Amino acid sequence: MNDLTPFLTKLFEIIAIDIEHLNQYLKPHEKEYLNRNLVSMEALNDDLYSSELSDNLEVLVNFLVQHADDIGQLWQDNDKKELLVDLYISGTISGEYDCFHFDLSKFSHSYISSDQQLTLYRIGRVGETVSNVGNSWSYDATGLKAYAQFVSGLASRPVFSMQVHDSEVLCKGQSKESELILKKGFTADSIKLISTEERQEIGV
Repeated sequence: MNDLTPFLTKLFEIIAIDIEHLNQYLKPHEKEYLNRNLVSMEALNDDLYSSELSDNLEVLVNFLVQHADDIGQLWQDNDKKELLVDLYISGTISGEYDCFHFDLSKFSHSYISSDQQLTLYRIGRVGETVSNVGNSWSYDATGLKAYAQFVSGLASRPVFSMQVHDSEVLCKGQSKESELILKKGFTADSIKLISTEERQEIGV
């Protein structure tokens, strides 16, 4: 059930936020706060911060406010799909919370396959397993270590390696993190949890 206003529903669809997940991610009073305070594109320029904001809602509000210009461009022209990647790799999205999800089916497929097998690496969230891994991966240890610098509680995070055909790659992400974003519902040839010894070798 969608408890968001028609404006918010349209907004989140345009910027490719998974509304079904968002409805589960936000508590009723958080949705009510958004419905009451975010009523137009102009509201992104207002002071949306308040003591009512939980940590999770603050992450979402901060993301929307910091990217008001990109969001405004997408609102005016929904064909500017390249802006979705900028939103996806935003540094304002905190890795400390179970943040909102993006619907990657709405992203442009810009990666050109070379018909090769890739070995990718990922630092997962606490509790993530091989059966529910995310879509952001590094194609080398250098990129993985660059991402690790921004992760707190690294020792408690799982680290994965994966073998996957490059036709499963949707687009490139953060270059400094050697990031590849995989398609929604991608199929891997194999995924494994990296051992402590292997993590030490990689440096994470």
